[in-house]
Amino acid sequence: MTAEPAVQPTQSRAAFISGLVFFGFSLVFLGYLSWTLVNWVQDQQNAPISQVKLYGNFQHLDAPALQHRLQQEYVGNFFTVNVDDVQQFLHQQHWVYQVAVRKQWPGTLVVVVTEQQPVAIWNAEHLLNKKGEVFTAPIAQVADTLPLLYGPQGAEQDALKMFSNMQQLLQLHDFTVRKVWLTERFAWRLELADGLLLQIGREDTLKRLQRFVDVYPTMQQHNAAGMAEVDLRYDTGIAVRYAATDTKRKT
Repeated sequence: MTAEPAVQPTQSRAAFISGLVFFGFSLVFLGYLSWTLVNWVQDQQNAPISQVKLYGNFQHLDAPALQHRLQQEYVGNFFTVNVDDVQQFLHQQHWVYQVAVRKQWPGTLVVVVTEQQPVAIWNAEHLLNKKGEVFTAPIAQVADTLPLLYGPQGAEQDALKMFSNMQQLLQLHDFTVRKVWLTERFAWRLELADGLLLQIGREDTLKRLQRFVDVYPTMQQHNAAGMAEVDLRYDTGIAVRYAATDTKRKT
């Protein structure tokens, strides 16, 4: 009866000491894990971008040259490479329309580039994309395949839309528009692929163009090869200038 009370304090002390030892080991283990994690993070912060992956459907851009420049400029520390800087660099390159840049663990820079798609040459100096937006790129690469549009600043979308409407109408009759002019007074003039000039004016543009289509078979019967210019700005009829005589004939 007198020995039993002495056993319980002894067991409690042993459990306390065991718990204390376990807690100590846990602190040491957590400290080791923390130290290891800090060292790992520091190592990763010093890990370089080891490669650049460039994606896109490239028709005008020199993809190998661009990737080489990206490798030279941005291969380095993974965490300090600024994605915004990469995007800004890419937007400064010819033919680049949109870019997406992201880092891919552990050491890859992924770059996706969308090229500009030129649809016309604007004022012989710039290019237009399908939205009528002006951009600068080497025109010599596409000069033989694109129509030439001319007009005042700010009229790019109007000129492109009118060109599209004219081309759709004329293509039905085997004509191809080569050049379109929009004057400061918003009058239209165009040149066909065979060099024939059409003066259209400011009003009823497509109706006047349709009139040309309607009377062209008749004009072909009167020295069509010698026609240099057709003036459609009359309410009724048209005027034709022939290259050989440099005179106008109204019909």
